[in-house]
Amino acid sequence: MTSSRESVTLLGRIVGMGRDVNCSVRAVKVSLPGTDEYTYIRPVIYGAPSDLPDGPYSITFGGKTESVQRLMGAWIAPAA
Repeated sequence: MTSSRESVTLLGRIVGMGRDVNCSVRAVKVSLPGTDEYTYIRPVIYGAPSDLPDGPYSITFGGKTESVQRLMGAWIAPAA
């Protein structure tokens, strides 16, 4: 059985560096074969305030929370 993929836009919440703000997240929603479950891959944060300082944050979207880093104004996933 194959999985299906769909581009979606979700509401997100960024928390960290003394801030708690809303944003939007574009991601690919991927169904997990043989189940009614799905996951999101390749999230892209946009619509966040431009004055957020560089540093560690958590982003919550679609029922999951991930760690991210803001570095020189860009959002990146921290190295594992």
